[in-house]
This record gives sequence, C-alpha cells and structure tokens, in this order.
Amino acid sequence: MKADTLDLKDIFRKDTRYVVPRFQRPYVWDEEEHWQLLWEDLRLVVDELMQRREDAADRFERDEAQLETSPHFLGAIVLDQQSNPTRKLETREIIDGQQRLITLQVLLSAAHTVSMDLEHEESASMLEKLMYNDKDLTDTEIDRLKVWPIQADQGAFTDVMALSDPETEVSELDGDAKLHNCFKYFRELIHDWAEEGEHPSEEHLDALVTTMWHLLRVVVIDLESNDDAQVIFETLNARGTPLLAADLIKNYLFREANVEREDPGELHDEYWRQFDQDEWREEVSQGRLERPKIDVFIMHWLTMQMSQQVRAKKLFPAFRKFLDRTDLTVEEILQNIDYYASIYQNITDPERNSREGIFFYRLDVLDTTTPYPVLLWIFGLDDVSNTQRVKAIEAIESWLMRRMLCRLTTKNYNKIFIELLDELKSSDDDRVGDTVVEFLQGREGESDYWPTDDDLATSMAEMQYWARVNQRRLKMVFSAIERELRDTGYSETVEVTQDLQIEHILPQEWSHHWTLPGERPPEVERIERDEAKNKIGNLTILTNKLNPSVSNKAWDEKQEAIKEHTVLLVNHHLVTNWPDEWNEDTITERGRWLAEKASEVWAGPDSSYW
Repeated sequence: MKADTLDLKDIFRKDTRYVVPRFQRPYVWDEEEHWQLLWEDLRLVVDELMQRREDAADRFERDEAQLETSPHFLGAIVLDQQSNPTRKLETREIIDGQQRLITLQVLLSAAHTVSMDLEHEESASMLEKLMYNDKDLTDTEIDRLKVWPIQADQGAFTDVMALSDPETEVSELDGDAKLHNCFKYFRELIHDWAEEGEHPSEEHLDALVTTMWHLLRVVVIDLESNDDAQVIFETLNARGTPLLAADLIKNYLFREANVEREDPGELHDEYWRQFDQDEWREEVSQGRLERPKIDVFIMHWLTMQMSQQVRAKKLFPAFRKFLDRTDLTVEEILQNIDYYASIYQNITDPERNSREGIFFYRLDVLDTTTPYPVLLWIFGLDDVSNTQRVKAIEAIESWLMRRMLCRLTTKNYNKIFIELLDELKSSDDDRVGDTVVEFLQGREGESDYWPTDDDLATSMAEMQYWARVNQRRLKMVFSAIERELRDTGYSETVEVTQDLQIEHILPQEWSHHWTLPGERPPEVERIERDEAKNKIGNLTILTNKLNPSVSNKAWDEKQEAIKEHTVLLVNHHLVTNWPDEWNEDTITERGRWLAEKASEVWAGPDSSYW
C-alpha cells in the first residue's frame, strides 16, 4: 500500500468514482457528534484565511494568504483499485472513510446551493468541479457523482446531490433521511454565516471555496494488488485502537530523533516509557468533554511552551509547528516533557489537606483548566519559596472565586492566563507570587478585573444564585466559609462532604407556611419574595435526611430542627443571629455576612494580606 496527504481537489477534482462496498454499514453520522464538529473545524480555517486576507497590505499578500493559513487534517481514508476494463472512469472502493467522503459531498452540495441562491456563480462553478465527473466520460447519470453509497443510502444521496446539479429540476427535499437532514443542516448554517458580519457574502463563499479546494487535507492510503482489503478493513474498524494525538507526537519525535542520529529506543526508555502506561490513556475531564490524560497534559505543556492557546483538536499540528520553531533537540524536548509530566502528576493528585490540595480541589469544582499552563510553570520553577508559590495560587484562586461569586464572564480566561504566563516568564522567579498578585491587581476590564470586597458584598446581597450557580460550587463556597469559621485554634476540623445538600431557608414553595407582610400590594411583595428566595443569603447546607424533613416548614420549626441536629458553625450562626424571623431583609443581611466571610477566605485586590 502507499499513502499520500492530499487536498480535496486532489481527491475530487480528477474524474474518479469512489464506491462504498456493499458490506459496509449505511450512513450514520449525526449533527452533534459529526456535522457540528466538522463545521467548527472548517470555520476555524475559513476565519483564519479571511483574517489573513483582511490584514494583507497588497494584492500579492492577499493572494499569498492561503499559503500562510493552517490547513485542517480530516483524517485518513483507505481506497482499493478496481478493475473496470469496459468503463471510461477510474473506480476506487472505499475500504475506510465512507462517512467522511459522503458528508463532504453533501457539504459541497449545500455550499453550491447557497452560492446559487445568493447569485455567486463563480463560487458555484468551483464547487461543481469537486462534485461531478466529466459527462463525456460517464455512461449513466449516476456515474457523474464522485461518491456512490450503499443501496440503502442511494436514494437520499441522489436527492441531495440533485439539488446542486444544474441539469436537473429538483428544488426541494421531501424525506427525513439522515442525508437529507445533513444537507439541510449545512445549507442553513452556510447561508446564515455567508450573510452575517461586515464582509459581503461573496467574500465568505470565496474563502469557503478556497478552503474546500486547498486547505482540507486527507491521508489517502491506496491498496495494491496483494493487499487484503477485508483484513485491512477489519483491522481499522474492529481490532485497531484509534491513535491519540500523543501517539502521533511520539512517532513524529522519534522519527526526528533518527534524523538527529539519536537512538529512539534509548530515548523512549529514558523519557517516554511512563506514557505507555494505561493511566496516561485514561479519559479525564476537559471542559465539557473527556479526553485522554496524556493529550490533556501535552496540550497544557505546549500552551506553556508556546505562550499561545493550543486546542485539543489541533494538538498534533500545533506540536509540529512548535518543533519547526524551537532550537531544542529532540532529547531536550523529551527531557522537558518528562520533567513537567512529574509536575503535572503532583498537582493533579495533591495531598488533600495541604494548601495546594485545597486549591486544586476548588479549581476542579470551578471546572476550569485554563490556569494549568501557568501552574505548570509556577510549580516547575526550582528556586521559588513555598511562601511565594502559595501566594501565587491563593491570588489565582481569589480572582477566580470572586469572579464566580459576582457571576462575571469566563470567556477570555485563556487569553488572560497566557498574558500572565508571559509576565511570569519575563519576571524574577523568586517573586512569582508577587508577580501574580500585581498582574491580577492591574486588570481593569469587565472580562478580567479582580472584584473588590464591595463588589462581592453587593453581588452576594442582591444577586440570585440558585439555578445560576451549580450546587457543587455553592457547597464548596459554604465549605470554605465553614473552614474559615473553624480556623481559630479552638474548633475541630470538620470537612463538608458532598453528601450535604443545598437548602432554601425560605422555601421555594413558601406560600404553604410563609405569609406575605401585607404592607404593599401583594403582586409586588410576591415578586420580591420570589427573587429573595434564590439569593445566597437564603441558602445553607444540610444533610440529605434533614433537608427534606424541614424543607417547607415555617421558620420556627425549621430553626429548631437545624439547631438540634447541625454541627456546622455556618448554621449555628444562622439560627443564633436571626432567631425570631426570616424575611427578605434578613436574607440580605445574611448575604452580606456571607460576603464578609468569603472576603476573609479569598482576600481581595486591595487587601493588606498581599
């Protein structure tokens, strides 16, 4: 067999039929797992191309923008040559990759339809060249189609492609097959995208066509006459294990080691052997997704090295770019990866009761991994005192927690932590904590400022938290305040476990036992009470048995039950300081008290603590 990396034009521009063998499964790709991701990947390339064109100083630079744009790798397909002595068209069987090739043809058809709808004939003409074989070389109409699926999909596929065929009169889809839905999905997305923003639709579609022609790459594996197509198909789809990005990086590194005349076996045994263990291939949370631990680590390591955001889906291309730019040898890179792997192991599995352990637990609850490149750098420094290191993580924790409690945006966190990383790299290592504090104190924008005590007090007194901040984070806040209340030397240490539940003091269904004051119109008082019940001042934590037993009871009964059973100081303070009544005013008062305690846990930017 032989393998080549080809653009789509190299695959679809030549007059060839790609036929799916009968034994393969029907079309199964769907929106959430496949179409949406394909469109997002495609948009990244198109957006980069358009930005480079916009930044071009002259026509020459604009024409060169395509060469500077990072292409997207779509994966691999396996093709088997077919002998067709009586046919004019060359034919290939798709041994692996049919879902990908069929989807790309549907995407081309959708883009062609939008181009025609918006009267951009040049774009439509370029797209047609990737969709149809030369009519003079075909015996039947279906031979004009580049890809031909199994029988179960042929009707729907023919319908979809006919919408873009200038020689047919098909104008709409009647069915609800997956391929019909795929076409509708891409047509709507492309149409809306083409007409949005400052650029005219013609520029959008031209960039899309250029990307489809030149900036989507596929590894094409062509089988030779002595290759057993069925065995290869089974190996790829049944017995084989998908390669991780880290596997590609490993292979690439050791190939480069050969070029540098280093012994790949020795380098592997000394620096990479640990990554072959199952624990590094286990799935870990990465935002909303699960990814192999080794890929997540290398993504953070590479972000730290390059001081720029590295996307998990672009990990291997980003690594190749890093390798092209660095002056380090392969052995030096492997040494560095090995060193930071041990740092990563330590910070992702710290001693729970240490200050670092508390920090990383809270970071996990916040469900953010954007600080990890910065943390790898901080914990990887040799000549840093524990005082300065703790100061750094406490400042980061305070900044994150205060912004969470003030319900501020997280959308620019990647950029902010990369800027912090650059600041740390240019500062003295022995004052790393001071550098972090000064950097965060200097942030003034809405997306990055460090909330003050007044900001915290206002938010925790007035904002609604229930259903807007998830319960795990709320439990963590109460747990941190409980720890602060006990940090006097007189009280025992009590860990708040996840078995506790968030309880509304004024119940969600308050009308059963809690009457309105009657001092103003009922509609006004009802609205204010419904707002007050979801503020943090009206929330506490109780056991999963005590919580339902007191849930909708009046304050006097609920207070007595809490007083009798709770061992938490945060609850003792609640029933001791507001024993007589519980209403909208006391909810605000307690919210301010909780804010005061939270300010003690997470010192603010103006605090003398720093």
